[in-house]
Amino acid sequence: MPDLNVHVSDEAIRLRSYLIWEQEGRPSGRAIDHWLRAKKELEAEMRADPPPRSPLSMVLPRLPISVPPRKLVSRRIGRDAA
Repeated sequence: MPDLNVHVSDEAIRLRSYLIWEQEGRPSGRAIDHWLRAKKELEAEMRADPPPRSPLSMVLPRLPISVPPRKLVSRRIGRDAA
């Protein structure tokens, strides 16, 4: 299988490196090690199971509302109900 160019988002790397940091007992001074390890792991996972080429979900456009919804006002229960 040819080497695939994969791009992992910084947010995904940030989350994975945080999880690694927690798993290792939250050591200080290892942020770069955790970041590089997270990036390497995520890239390997993407190469092993690349994402589908077409999106699995569709984003529907926001439809204009011809009649705005009515504002619901709740009644107070108790003294004011009488």
